[in-house]
Amino acid sequence: MKYAIPLGTILLVAAAAALHRSAPPAAGEKPRAMVRPEVREEAWGEALPHQDPPAKTSLPLPVPPPAGKVAAPAKVAGWQKLIVKVDSSVELTSIQRSAVEQILKDREEEIRALHESVLRSGVIDIRRYDWQADTMKEGWFRKIDALLDRAQHERFLALVQQGMLNEGLAFTVEPGMTVLD
Repeated sequence: MKYAIPLGTILLVAAAAALHRSAPPAAGEKPRAMVRPEVREEAWGEALPHQDPPAKTSLPLPVPPPAGKVAAPAKVAGWQKLIVKVDSSVELTSIQRSAVEQILKDREEEIRALHESVLRSGVIDIRRYDWQADTMKEGWFRKIDALLDRAQHERFLALVQQGMLNEGLAFTVEPGMTVLD
C-alpha cells in the first residue's frame, strides 16, 4: 500500500503531461500551427488507387546582377543542398517537403550551436563530440523518417547509409585548442 499512492501520483502526472502538449503562447504571440504528417493506412488485400507522383518543386533561380556589376558567387545553404538530394531520391509530397525543410534548417542550427560551443570552450573531447553527433543524427533520422511512407523509408535509409546526415558535422580544430582523445 505504501507504493500505491506514489505510483498513482506518477501515473496521473504522466497522463497530464501527455495531454498537455505545450504551453499557450505568450501575450502578443500568435499560436503556431502543428504540422501533422500524412498517414496512409491500408487494409490487408485492399489496393489503393494509382496516383501520379506529385509535381517536383525547385528552388527559385537567383536574379542575375545588372550589367557591369560582378556579383560574388551565391553560397547555397547546406540544408538547401540536402533538401534537393532528399527530394530527388525520396520523391516528397509538398507537405513532406516543407516539414523536411524545417527539420534540415533546425539541423543546421544545431550543428552551428555545437561547433560554437566547442570553439567557445577551446576544448574538444573527440569521444563526446562523436557521441553528440551520433545522438543528433539519430534524432534527425527519426524526425524525417516519421514523415515517410514505407517505400520512401527504404530510399531515405539508403541515403543515410551513404552518409547524408554526416554532411556539415566535420569540425576543424583551431590552433591553440585542446584536443582530448
